[in-house]
Amino acid sequence: MKIIFTHIEKCAGTSFNSSLELTFLRYVHVSKNFYGGNDIKNDLTINQYNEIKKIFPSGIGGHSVRPYQKFIDVLNNFSIIFLRDPLERYMSQYNHDKEMGYTKDFHHFLSRDYMENFMVNKICGENNLNKAKDLLDQFSFVGDSNRYQQSLHHLRKLMGKQFYGFDQPYNIRKSNDNYLKFEDLSSEDKNEAIKQNELDIKLYEYFVSQSDYLNDYPGTYNYKTPSPLRIKIVRKLSKLKRKKIIEIRKNIN
Repeated sequence: MKIIFTHIEKCAGTSFNSSLELTFLRYVHVSKNFYGGNDIKNDLTINQYNEIKKIFPSGIGGHSVRPYQKFIDVLNNFSIIFLRDPLERYMSQYNHDKEMGYTKDFHHFLSRDYMENFMVNKICGENNLNKAKDLLDQFSFVGDSNRYQQSLHHLRKLMGKQFYGFDQPYNIRKSNDNYLKFEDLSSEDKNEAIKQNELDIKLYEYFVSQSDYLNDYPGTYNYKTPSPLRIKIVRKLSKLKRKKIIEIRKNIN
Protein backbone atom coordinates (compact mmCIF):
# COMPACT_ATOMS: atom_id res chain seq x y z
CA MET A 1 0.00 0.00 0.00
CA LYS A 2 1.50 3.33 -1.03
CA ILE A 3 -0.67 6.08 0.48
CA ILE A 4 -1.89 6.37 4.07
CA PHE A 5 -4.16 9.37 4.70
CA THR A 6 -5.47 10.24 8.14
CA HIS A 7 -8.50 12.51 7.80
CA ILE A 8 -8.97 14.80 10.80
CA GLU A 9 -12.47 16.26 10.92
CA LYS A 10 -12.81 19.82 9.56
CA CYS A 11 -9.30 19.83 8.06
CA ALA A 12 -10.11 19.87 4.33
CA GLY A 13 -10.07 16.07 4.23
CA THR A 14 -13.25 15.70 2.17
CA SER A 15 -11.76 17.77 -0.65
CA PHE A 16 -8.48 15.90 -0.44
CA ASN A 17 -10.15 12.48 -0.43
CA SER A 18 -11.94 13.49 -3.63
CA SER A 19 -8.63 14.43 -5.27
CA LEU A 20 -7.06 11.15 -4.17
CA GLU A 21 -9.95 9.14 -5.64
CA LEU A 22 -9.72 11.05 -8.92
CA THR A 23 -5.93 10.75 -9.10
CA PHE A 24 -5.37 7.20 -7.84
CA LEU A 25 -8.15 4.95 -9.13
CA ARG A 26 -7.39 2.19 -6.62
CA TYR A 27 -7.34 4.51 -3.61
CA VAL A 28 -9.87 3.42 -0.97
CA HIS A 29 -11.70 5.93 1.21
CA VAL A 30 -12.76 4.15 4.38
CA SER A 31 -16.16 5.56 5.25
CA LYS A 32 -18.02 6.12 7.28
CA ASN A 33 -17.85 6.49 11.05
CA PHE A 34 -20.63 4.77 12.94
CA TYR A 35 -20.04 6.80 16.12
CA GLY A 36 -19.21 10.44 16.85
CA GLY A 37 -15.87 12.14 17.13
CA ASN A 38 -12.78 10.20 18.18
CA ASP A 39 -14.67 7.24 19.60
CA ILE A 40 -12.35 4.23 19.31
CA LYS A 41 -15.35 2.19 18.14
CA ASN A 42 -14.82 3.99 14.81
CA ASP A 43 -11.29 2.63 14.44
CA LEU A 44 -10.43 0.34 11.58
CA THR A 45 -9.51 -3.09 12.94
CA ILE A 46 -6.58 -5.17 11.76
CA ASN A 47 -8.98 -7.77 10.36
CA GLN A 48 -10.83 -5.10 8.37
CA TYR A 49 -7.51 -3.69 7.20
CA ASN A 50 -6.31 -7.10 6.02
CA GLU A 51 -9.59 -7.64 4.19
CA ILE A 52 -9.27 -4.27 2.43
CA LYS A 53 -5.73 -5.19 1.34
CA LYS A 54 -7.19 -8.12 -0.61
CA ILE A 55 -8.60 -5.67 -3.17
CA PHE A 56 -5.06 -4.33 -3.75
CA PRO A 57 -5.61 -0.63 -3.02
CA SER A 58 -3.01 1.94 -4.01
CA GLY A 59 -3.83 3.78 -0.79
CA ILE A 60 -6.23 3.99 2.10
CA GLY A 61 -7.62 6.96 4.01
CA GLY A 62 -10.37 8.24 6.22
CA HIS A 63 -11.36 9.24 9.75
CA SER A 64 -10.85 5.72 11.07
CA VAL A 65 -7.29 5.35 9.74
CA ARG A 66 -5.47 6.32 12.93
CA PRO A 67 -1.68 6.67 13.20
CA TYR A 68 -1.49 5.00 16.63
CA GLN A 69 -2.76 1.71 15.18
CA LYS A 70 0.36 -0.44 14.90
CA PHE A 71 -0.80 -2.11 11.66
CA ILE A 72 -1.13 1.31 9.96
CA ASP A 73 2.43 1.55 8.67
CA VAL A 74 2.91 5.30 8.28
CA LEU A 75 6.69 4.98 8.25
CA ASN A 76 7.12 2.72 5.23
CA ASN A 77 4.32 4.20 3.11
CA PHE A 78 3.64 7.74 1.90
CA SER A 79 1.69 8.98 4.90
CA ILE A 80 -0.31 12.21 4.72
CA ILE A 81 -2.18 14.33 7.23
CA PHE A 82 -3.50 17.90 7.34
CA LEU A 83 -3.62 19.97 10.51
CA ARG A 84 -5.62 23.16 10.96
CA ASP A 85 -5.46 26.17 13.26
CA PRO A 86 -6.98 24.48 16.34
CA LEU A 87 -9.32 27.27 17.40
CA GLU A 88 -10.57 27.67 13.85
CA ARG A 89 -11.04 23.91 13.55
CA TYR A 90 -12.82 23.84 16.92
CA MET A 91 -15.27 26.56 15.90
CA SER A 92 -15.87 24.88 12.54
CA GLN A 93 -16.65 21.64 14.36
CA TYR A 94 -19.05 23.48 16.65
CA ASN A 95 -20.90 25.12 13.77
CA HIS A 96 -21.15 21.78 11.97
CA ASP A 97 -22.48 20.02 15.08
CA LYS A 98 -24.92 22.83 15.79
CA GLU A 99 -26.21 22.71 12.23
CA MET A 100 -26.59 18.92 12.39
CA GLY A 101 -28.33 19.04 15.77
CA TYR A 102 -25.52 17.26 17.64
CA THR A 103 -25.08 20.09 20.14
CA LYS A 104 -27.58 22.64 21.42
CA ASP A 105 -25.26 25.56 22.18
CA PHE A 106 -21.61 26.47 22.69
CA HIS A 107 -21.60 25.77 26.42
CA HIS A 108 -22.87 22.27 25.73
CA PHE A 109 -20.15 21.87 23.09
CA LEU A 110 -17.48 22.97 25.60
CA SER A 111 -18.62 20.26 28.00
CA ARG A 112 -18.10 17.42 25.52
CA ASP A 113 -14.87 15.73 26.59
CA TYR A 114 -14.15 14.08 23.26
CA MET A 115 -13.68 17.51 21.63
CA GLU A 116 -10.72 18.26 23.91
CA ASN A 117 -7.43 18.35 21.95
CA PHE A 118 -9.22 16.64 19.09
CA MET A 119 -6.26 16.52 16.70
CA VAL A 120 -3.84 15.09 19.27
CA ASN A 121 -6.38 12.43 20.22
CA LYS A 122 -7.09 11.59 16.58
CA ILE A 123 -3.38 10.98 16.04
CA CYS A 124 -2.37 9.10 19.18
CA GLY A 125 -5.60 8.13 20.94
CA GLU A 126 -4.95 10.09 24.10
CA ASN A 127 -4.06 13.55 25.48
CA ASN A 128 -0.36 13.02 24.91
CA LEU A 129 1.44 15.74 22.96
CA ASN A 130 4.81 13.98 22.88
CA LYS A 131 3.28 10.77 21.55
CA ALA A 132 1.43 12.71 18.85
CA LYS A 133 4.66 14.49 17.88
CA ASP A 134 6.55 11.19 17.68
CA LEU A 135 3.92 9.70 15.39
CA LEU A 136 3.75 12.75 13.12
CA ASP A 137 7.55 12.81 12.88
CA GLN A 138 7.18 9.54 10.93
CA PHE A 139 4.78 11.07 8.39
CA SER A 140 5.87 11.82 4.85
CA PHE A 141 3.80 15.01 4.76
CA VAL A 142 2.08 17.21 7.34
CA GLY A 143 -0.03 19.80 5.53
CA ASP A 144 -1.76 22.96 6.66
CA SER A 145 -5.48 23.26 5.94
CA ASN A 146 -5.18 27.02 6.42
CA ARG A 147 -2.77 27.03 3.48
CA TYR A 148 -4.36 24.17 1.60
CA GLN A 149 -3.43 25.26 -1.93
CA GLN A 150 0.20 25.86 -0.93
CA SER A 151 0.22 22.47 0.77
CA LEU A 152 -0.92 20.80 -2.45
CA HIS A 153 1.95 22.44 -4.31
CA HIS A 154 4.45 21.01 -1.84
CA LEU A 155 2.78 17.61 -1.86
CA ARG A 156 2.96 17.55 -5.65
CA LYS A 157 6.67 18.26 -5.40
CA LEU A 158 7.20 15.43 -2.89
CA MET A 159 5.08 12.87 -4.75
CA GLY A 160 5.90 13.94 -8.31
CA LYS A 161 2.21 13.76 -9.09
CA GLN A 162 -0.21 16.41 -10.34
CA PHE A 163 -3.59 15.99 -8.64
CA TYR A 164 -6.88 15.76 -10.42
CA GLY A 165 -9.63 17.84 -8.86
CA PHE A 166 -12.06 20.72 -8.98
CA ASP A 167 -11.70 24.30 -7.83
CA GLN A 168 -14.92 24.13 -5.77
CA PRO A 169 -14.15 22.98 -2.19
CA TYR A 170 -16.21 20.17 -0.70
CA ASN A 171 -18.17 20.04 2.56
CA ILE A 172 -18.77 23.79 2.78
CA ARG A 173 -21.53 24.81 5.20
CA LYS A 174 -24.74 25.70 3.43
CA SER A 175 -25.17 28.99 5.30
CA ASN A 176 -22.81 31.22 7.25
CA ASP A 177 -25.56 33.49 8.57
CA ASN A 178 -25.38 31.99 12.05
CA TYR A 179 -21.72 30.99 11.98
CA LEU A 180 -20.21 31.56 15.41
CA LYS A 181 -16.62 32.79 15.28
CA PHE A 182 -14.00 32.71 18.00
CA GLU A 183 -13.98 36.50 18.21
CA ASP A 184 -17.73 36.42 18.94
CA LEU A 185 -17.18 34.51 22.18
CA SER A 186 -17.07 36.02 25.65
CA SER A 187 -13.67 36.28 27.33
CA GLU A 188 -14.59 33.38 29.59
CA ASP A 189 -15.61 31.16 26.67
CA LYS A 190 -12.48 32.13 24.73
CA ASN A 191 -10.30 31.07 27.64
CA GLU A 192 -12.17 27.79 27.97
CA ALA A 193 -11.86 27.10 24.23
CA ILE A 194 -8.11 27.77 24.40
CA LYS A 195 -7.85 25.43 27.39
CA GLN A 196 -9.77 22.73 25.48
CA ASN A 197 -7.26 23.02 22.60
CA GLU A 198 -4.05 23.60 24.53
CA LEU A 199 -2.19 20.54 23.19
CA ASP A 200 -3.58 20.96 19.68
CA ILE A 201 -2.27 24.53 19.63
CA LYS A 202 1.20 23.33 20.61
CA LEU A 203 1.08 20.56 18.00
CA TYR A 204 0.05 22.98 15.27
CA GLU A 205 2.77 25.45 16.26
CA TYR A 206 5.39 22.69 16.26
CA PHE A 207 4.56 21.25 12.82
CA VAL A 208 2.90 24.05 10.89
CA SER A 209 2.73 27.64 12.06
CA GLN A 210 6.46 27.88 12.78
CA SER A 211 7.30 26.53 9.31
CA ASP A 212 7.49 29.11 6.53
CA TYR A 213 8.37 26.85 3.56
CA LEU A 214 4.76 26.86 2.35
CA ASN A 215 5.01 30.61 1.83
CA ASP A 216 7.24 29.89 -1.17
CA TYR A 217 4.25 28.51 -3.08
CA PRO A 218 1.40 30.41 -4.77
CA GLY A 219 -1.99 30.60 -3.08
CA THR A 220 -3.81 28.88 -5.93
CA TYR A 221 -3.43 25.35 -7.22
CA ASN A 222 -4.26 24.37 -10.80
CA TYR A 223 -5.76 20.91 -10.67
CA LYS A 224 -5.48 18.52 -13.56
CA THR A 225 -8.97 18.55 -15.07
CA PRO A 226 -10.54 15.08 -15.15
CA SER A 227 -12.20 14.03 -18.38
CA PRO A 228 -15.93 13.13 -18.35
CA LEU A 229 -14.90 9.48 -18.83
CA ARG A 230 -12.57 9.59 -15.82
CA ILE A 231 -15.28 11.18 -13.68
CA LYS A 232 -17.73 8.48 -14.76
CA ILE A 233 -15.23 5.70 -14.00
CA VAL A 234 -14.29 7.19 -10.62
CA ARG A 235 -17.93 7.57 -9.59
CA LYS A 236 -18.66 3.97 -10.48
CA LEU A 237 -15.54 2.72 -8.71
CA SER A 238 -16.26 4.84 -5.64
CA LYS A 239 -19.76 3.39 -5.40
CA LEU A 240 -18.41 -0.16 -5.64
CA LYS A 241 -15.61 0.48 -3.15
CA ARG A 242 -17.96 2.21 -0.71
CA LYS A 243 -20.34 -0.76 -0.82
CA LYS A 244 -17.44 -3.16 -0.23
CA ILE A 245 -16.05 -1.12 2.68
CA ILE A 246 -19.44 -0.89 4.39
CA GLU A 247 -19.80 -4.67 4.04
CA ILE A 248 -16.32 -5.26 5.51
CA ARG A 249 -16.82 -2.88 8.42
CA LYS A 250 -20.21 -4.30 9.33
CA ASN A 251 -19.30 -7.97 9.16
CA ILE A 252 -15.64 -8.17 10.19
CA ASN A 253 -14.37 -7.27 13.67
